[in-house]
Amino acid sequence: MALALVITRELAGPDGVVDLARAAAAPDEPRALYDAGWWLAEQRQFAIAASVLERANQIAPGQPGIVGELANALEHLLHYGPAALVIEASGRAEDDPLLAYLSGFYWLMCGDLERPRARLGQLTDVTEANLVFMRDALGMLARADALTAAGVGLGEDALTAWHAVLNGSLLLHESPHGHPEPMHGRYAFLNDSAALQRLGLDRLQRLLAAVGQRPERILTAPDRASRILAHAAGQVLDLPVEAWADDPGQRGLVVAWSLDAVEDPAFLGGMRRHAPGRPLFVHVTDWIEPFAYAPDVGTVLAQVVRHPFTGGALTYDPATRKVAEAEADGRSEAELGGLIAATQVADDSATPLEQVLGIDRALAGLPADLRPGLHREAGSRLIHRAGSPVPSNRFT
Repeated sequence: MALALVITRELAGPDGVVDLARAAAAPDEPRALYDAGWWLAEQRQFAIAASVLERANQIAPGQPGIVGELANALEHLLHYGPAALVIEASGRAEDDPLLAYLSGFYWLMCGDLERPRARLGQLTDVTEANLVFMRDALGMLARADALTAAGVGLGEDALTAWHAVLNGSLLLHESPHGHPEPMHGRYAFLNDSAALQRLGLDRLQRLLAAVGQRPERILTAPDRASRILAHAAGQVLDLPVEAWADDPGQRGLVVAWSLDAVEDPAFLGGMRRHAPGRPLFVHVTDWIEPFAYAPDVGTVLAQVVRHPFTGGALTYDPATRKVAEAEADGRSEAELGGLIAATQVADDSATPLEQVLGIDRALAGLPADLRPGLHREAGSRLIHRAGSPVPSNRFT
């Protein structure tokens, strides 16, 4: 605790360490430890927070507030199994609705369907708004059951299937690199390319045709990377390209390269909810710290990504044997979009598209609020969950 105090004072200054100082002075006081752990979690120092809160939990076991905050810190480290075990060991999930939900969610994130089903039964009569929301979030069990009934496996290598279960989102491409071990279809680092973007658009075109959806136009997110991709999508799908407007009545396929790269609050807020004829396609999504809500369709999951044209892509000079960052490409968005559209499709995905289509068919007939986003016309987009029961190596 003393070391954490010194480090945090250097990072946050004296005003940011009041709770830590109190805990350092009273390392056996549960309340002081809880306050310090909570503050550390707010600062996204989850590993230190978990250590502090574990100490609090040892001194005062079975306190719902401490148990929940410790589980939350472990969740943000993607330690879903330990988070589930902390709650089970507390014995409080039987009488605390919040811990009952968290228990069910964490077990589900470990690939267990039966313990979450039992926890869901405990939440049948809850009326508090946030608990109702959490209970409804466990509707992902219905998607899991639908896939199981359709013969779609949910094992440790079923990245695309679990992605649909947890996020209501269709993943078009699993990386062949490090497949199945240790990446299981995700990327840790991705130097994005015109070829990968073209592959995503090819699979998107085939998916839309298979489900019978023909967008009226392409609507582009308001950033350069997205506008480049939108121009490519317009050429591939033979559709006009327009700027996105904050009008749910404006129908069209909304195209974004990465929601993390969009810095327009109106767009990000406006796309939080589904609207008729307005599906959201996002090329790349961070799977460690994903954006708040899930796209309806995405190409890839990557932890760190560089765009091929907006600057920062890694290049290698064989003459000097040095790696450098590329400068931004000054060509117009339409010209670069045309370059992507003209790139030959080379489909090296570890997942055949038919598997994605099978997942969509199995889920499309569910009640409207449980269907994949591609088949929804109202309501909020689902929270994009970090990780899944499918493991992958990552940067820490």
